[in-house]
Amino acid sequence: MIQNNYETLLQKISDYTHQQLANVSKEYDSTESFPQVLLEDFLELDIFRLLLDEEDEQSESLQAFMEIIRIVSHEFAAMASILLTQGTYAIWPLQRYGTKRQKDAYLEKLVSGELLGAFALHEAQDEGNLDLMQSTAIETETGWRINAEKETVSNSPVAGLFFVVAKARKINGDEGIGIFIVEADQAGVTVGEASDKMGIRALPVAPVYLNNVEVNKDAVLGGLLAGKEQVETIFTKMKIAIAMQSLGLAEGSLDKGLHYASLERNFGKRLIDIDNTQIALAEVKSKAFATSTMLRYVMQHHMDDPIQAAMAKLVASDNAIEVTETIIQVTGGYGYMRNNDIERFARDAKVTAIYGGSSHSQKKLIAKPWLTKR
Repeated sequence: MIQNNYETLLQKISDYTHQQLANVSKEYDSTESFPQVLLEDFLELDIFRLLLDEEDEQSESLQAFMEIIRIVSHEFAAMASILLTQGTYAIWPLQRYGTKRQKDAYLEKLVSGELLGAFALHEAQDEGNLDLMQSTAIETETGWRINAEKETVSNSPVAGLFFVVAKARKINGDEGIGIFIVEADQAGVTVGEASDKMGIRALPVAPVYLNNVEVNKDAVLGGLLAGKEQVETIFTKMKIAIAMQSLGLAEGSLDKGLHYASLERNFGKRLIDIDNTQIALAEVKSKAFATSTMLRYVMQHHMDDPIQAAMAKLVASDNAIEVTETIIQVTGGYGYMRNNDIERFARDAKVTAIYGGSSHSQKKLIAKPWLTKR
């Protein structure tokens, strides 16, 4: 439960979202331009400092950050994606696992927005399976030599710091998986052409290539080759953030659909006066409420549970798709027009079921414990 000490901040975020973001989100979606000016407004509110609380995994400040993602998604889901990428893929991992030297070098720059971060994990053929990953980091006398080809890296075109996941081999022959901190201006680092996306279009996404990139010995996150465990916990937080984004999309779409359905008509009934409209909206309103209840339970009690996070993302993204598609059907031809927000919300909702791990991969993760022999 978010207490009074964060209510003022959340109200400011809500006011800004509905008074400012609502007026410009369509333009950014159309042009696919990075909303740097809007990001600076969030930085002035110092929202990323919420992620520096070390008390526990279910901290009130972390929950407040997740609520910000939900609120922003009411109007501009791509902005929420930019925020959650910086928060859960860069700041939280460094705060949770970084050495003192790593934190001293980068943490405050990431929190202030002086430096944007990106998490380079997925490859063309790995299907999210770390064992299939082809990226390598070979220890040398002076550090590590990294070779990697990473696909669909969020925020990569604007990032100054990459967290690169790679299979590592030490000089003594020991092997493991590590997350390597790599500055974007390192020799051998190249960011490819930005992807053309169906939804969440203002979030810049592009491949990242590392060709014999040399980094120092202390570039390994936390100083340990503990990449498997680190990736799991990082993705657990990220999935909850995307689940909250999905909830915000569903809530925002429902609000806009109800507004349109309640408008007076020159001829005939309002859409909301039609029984089928009432039933359809009542159904998705109830499912959105059930999704909200589930997500807040997970945040308060199971923020560090990968299975619970997978279920939360699966349920929330499926709900966002159902709600947005229902709103399009209820509003008729208006919902299909690109000059309104409803069509954009439907495109954005579909992306939440793909990025951060597909719905299929979440189902496989949920089912994994059942395969253990008893």
